[in-house]
Amino acid sequence: MKILILNWRDIKHPQAGGSELYFHEMAKQWIIQGHSVSWIAGGWEGCEKNIVIDGINVTRVGGKFTVYLFAPFEYLKLKEKPDVIVDVSNGIPYFSPFFSRKRNILHIHHCHKQVWFKEMPFPLALFGRFLESVIVPFTYLNSKVITVSKSSAENIKKDGWFSRLYQTPVIVNPAFDRVKYTSHEKEDRPTILFLNRIKKYKGIKTFIDVAKLLPEYNFWVAGEGDYFDEMKEYSKDMKNLKFFGKVSSEKKSELMQKAWIFANPSFKEGWGIVNIEANWFGTPVVGSNVGGIKDSVIDGKTGLLFEYGNIHDFAVKIKKIIENPSLRNEMEFNAKEWANSFSWDTTSKEYLSQVIK
Repeated sequence: MKILILNWRDIKHPQAGGSELYFHEMAKQWIIQGHSVSWIAGGWEGCEKNIVIDGINVTRVGGKFTVYLFAPFEYLKLKEKPDVIVDVSNGIPYFSPFFSRKRNILHIHHCHKQVWFKEMPFPLALFGRFLESVIVPFTYLNSKVITVSKSSAENIKKDGWFSRLYQTPVIVNPAFDRVKYTSHEKEDRPTILFLNRIKKYKGIKTFIDVAKLLPEYNFWVAGEGDYFDEMKEYSKDMKNLKFFGKVSSEKKSELMQKAWIFANPSFKEGWGIVNIEANWFGTPVVGSNVGGIKDSVIDGKTGLLFEYGNIHDFAVKIKKIIENPSLRNEMEFNAKEWANSFSWDTTSKEYLSQVIK
């Protein structure tokens, strides 16, 4: 098969996240299985316009928003049209049914809903929300919908009356990249790690606020994003908080191993691949009890869930794990077992089976 992925970023984008990792790893497997994969994404200053990454033919057009305008023209220029288009919605999709009669799959990692208003100025947020909740469902009436978690599937069907027009979403959980790594021991002092994009909805301020409540523990922040400078200024006088910035995969594995707890205080996730990555290194997760995170964290077994935004509940859950060595050891064992049940080979085959049905 010839598969085309339409996603606003590719894996090399400076702000690539879970959605990009999800499709990049599956695309690699599809190529191994004998299929060809192309990817149209937005560019950035100084990027290569056409590049092959792990066998994937990537074309970059436009930027963060203009990619949605240029992508249809790029598609029309293709000499060989794909057999199937995977149209990825990051708030809004590419509206591929308007310019292609090929099989269109609508992939929704999660409904953005209030994320629009956390990340965008009001007029743009209102327009984006209107597109997501009204225009998109009508456009994809006849398209299969795939998502990554039970919570996301439920939210998609409940996202306003018009979302009832969607077909029942199919769930394909992500896996994670099992990189080779050097073993590291846990830090002597209890350490809590936040490793994610530094954006408002990812809950970085909540993480910093709970660090202020627990000065006896170390708190680490790894990652970059448009909220980085503001949060560094917000926490400039804190002695128990350290910023690492963007880290390599080797450093990421080191930090995840050394941390006692991995924190995910996000407002919403499609799934939360980083939770499974941390679990693979034997680190339990304390995450907010919201869609996606409550699917990838087994409460009481691979970590604990706290009420979103409630820093006191967050602190209680952190202390519960740190102050109970037997519970922590049990969670570390369960975390590894849970993570080992996921693989990109299985995920990619499951996804493709849904594409060709």
